[in-house]
Amino acid sequence: MPRNPPEKQARVVVCLFDLAVWTLKTTNRFPRNHRVTLGDRMDALVLDMALQAHQASFRKDKTHLLWKLSEDLESFRILSRIAVELGCLQGRQCEYAARQIADIGRQLGGWIKQQEGLTAREDKR
Repeated sequence: MPRNPPEKQARVVVCLFDLAVWTLKTTNRFPRNHRVTLGDRMDALVLDMALQAHQASFRKDKTHLLWKLSEDLESFRILSRIAVELGCLQGRQCEYAARQIADIGRQLGGWIKQQEGLTAREDKR
């Protein structure tokens, strides 16, 4: 499998990789009663998102995968809000997660628009 250096990868792929690493480190410090339920769910979801973004960067028809990634990002946002309400994420952690999720959402929205524009141009041919 070809390896793209980070500067050659789509920015959203790199941001999701960073979010995955941060999430795995952070959920490891959740209180025991929330680590297994909420922490494991967040870990699995963010890892799936990082892999989906990486896979999308290699596919010709990315639109379906990008929409799935967008849905998963919204699910991650909800889980993060629950973690805040339960006191698992606090202060700067909450701010960091919210900033990253919003940034990834903007990038993902742009990527989807770009792909749908390509699909529309191909359909006209």
